[in-house]
Amino acid sequence: MKSNFLAWIYRQRFIKRWNRNDNLVMTDIDLHSHCLNVSVIAHLLAEIDNRLFDADHNCERVALLGLYHECAEGVSGDLASPVKYATPNITRELKQFEDEIERMCANSLPDVLKDVFSGFIIQKDVPDNDKEIIKASDNLVAWFKCREEVEKAKNSDFVDALANLSAKVDDHAQNMPCVKWFLENFSEGWSKTIDALMAEATHQ
Repeated sequence: MKSNFLAWIYRQRFIKRWNRNDNLVMTDIDLHSHCLNVSVIAHLLAEIDNRLFDADHNCERVALLGLYHECAEGVSGDLASPVKYATPNITRELKQFEDEIERMCANSLPDVLKDVFSGFIIQKDVPDNDKEIIKASDNLVAWFKCREEVEKAKNSDFVDALANLSAKVDDHAQNMPCVKWFLENFSEGWSKTIDALMAEATHQ
């Protein structure tokens, strides 16, 4: 069959996140923006969990889950969390909608590849322990974005979102030792300038 799968991926660059906010820096769900960041942080969390807290994640698989976790949004678009979770009815209907779109995305692949990629694309099929890592990573990336807007640009349009995401990140840290360790070791280094990076770099 002739596959349209790459169009699902390619179109992610047109979907702007935080598109109802006044942004200092626009981000999209493309693999070079939101999903790449989620993938990197998910990989870090999985490795931290394995090496320090006796977990048993397949870390490379977790990284790929982060990369593919928004595939459907290339068609469905991005919807703000306050809207998505406004009422149980809205949440239920949107989850059903997202599931159907994800299955359409997976079905765009040739049969020989569907069983491999469906497990990354269809979020209902992701195991709970991996889903927890991806959710925490997704919130951490959004939290960093809100901090950038509020701390660098004094952007009041992100103040409420930052408060909401700070509460979510705190909850992850209380329930996931790998998130707590991540925050202790990574949360202050994300905004370093190129000058600071080079000044602090270790030369072998």
